[in-house]
Amino acid sequence: MHALLLAAALATQGPDGSRGDRLVRVELLADRATVAPGDTLTLAVKLAVEPGWHIYWQNPGDSGVPTRFELSGSEGFEIGEVRFPLPEREVAEGDIVTYVHKGEVLFLADVRAPKDASKLPAAGSKLAFGVEASWLACTEVCFAGSGKARVELPIAAAGAASKVANEKVFADARTRLPRPWKELEGATLAWSGSGERRELAISVRGATAIELFPSLTGNAELEGRAVASDAGSARLTADLRIKGSAPPGPPRLVGVLAVKTAQGQASFQLDTTPDRNSDQTRIPR
Repeated sequence: MHALLLAAALATQGPDGSRGDRLVRVELLADRATVAPGDTLTLAVKLAVEPGWHIYWQNPGDSGVPTRFELSGSEGFEIGEVRFPLPEREVAEGDIVTYVHKGEVLFLADVRAPKDASKLPAAGSKLAFGVEASWLACTEVCFAGSGKARVELPIAAAGAASKVANEKVFADARTRLPRPWKELEGATLAWSGSGERRELAISVRGATAIELFPSLTGNAELEGRAVASDAGSARLTADLRIKGSAPPGPPRLVGVLAVKTAQGQASFQLDTTPDRNSDQTRIPR
């Protein structure tokens, strides 16, 4: 984030330090009503942002502060990374590009229970999971905020399968998450340029529009992009400038590609490292 923009954003907090807390409501949900040994369940951090305001994606862009989460749970449970849904791209005066979330947003994380039943409390006992979230809520002004939430889940009876919960909520939330790149058909990536100037051309056959949301650019900076489409495909050219010493090969670019087709919109995880599957945020099953 630009230093002056960050200073301006944080300076607007004013004497009412709780304003940012009240602009976003936090809730923690689970896709299970009970938990059995060896289960993999999913938690959802639900943030409800006041109308007219927005918070920021994991990469806020040219301005803003990333929304952050710290999940906690009972001993022995493995908690995976929080997965962000597709953000929106906004352009403000001065070509300030930001990546934001508005309205009601769900962020998912997988959790694995211990396989050994002896490492769990007795059947009927409750497990507690919690989250501490922080954000910067902005409209014409910005307010930093934070909040906490928790959810309790009972242990399933011995020999009983766990019970599901919130099925529709989680089904809808999963459709908004980026899918593995290998599921995107008809996509090509091509690098060009040398030294401190590089270009990445992305083309998706059958798409009507595509958009790039970079989350990691290494020592490169995304300076702009050009988009075009025709009856057969959509194309995007990303211009990058290398900061410091230029790598011998193309820089690494990680992010999300949003793809619109006649059937609707989906998003896909992008990682330009050769032969890399960028679906790295889930706990291995």
